[in-house]
Amino acid sequence: MEKISISISSELHSALIRASLDNGTSVSRQIETYLKEHPVIIKYINEIRAEPDVGVYAVNPKRLKDSKKSLAVSS
Repeated sequence: MEKISISISSELHSALIRASLDNGTSVSRQIETYLKEHPVIIKYINEIRAEPDVGVYAVNPKRLKDSKKSLAVSS
């Protein structure tokens, strides 16, 4: 497990404390749970697990959408 430091608003911190008290867990456990349940994080975790021997930034191109179609061009 990695230890990181983040800055969050007082309001968000209070909400996390309340959630951790309701669930009987630590604030850090609540943050980890919420992040693991987020669809974007799930996507990245699945990409990392697809090729674990290559590294964190390895992505299986077959599992990605066509990036050219998803780019928006502003004029």
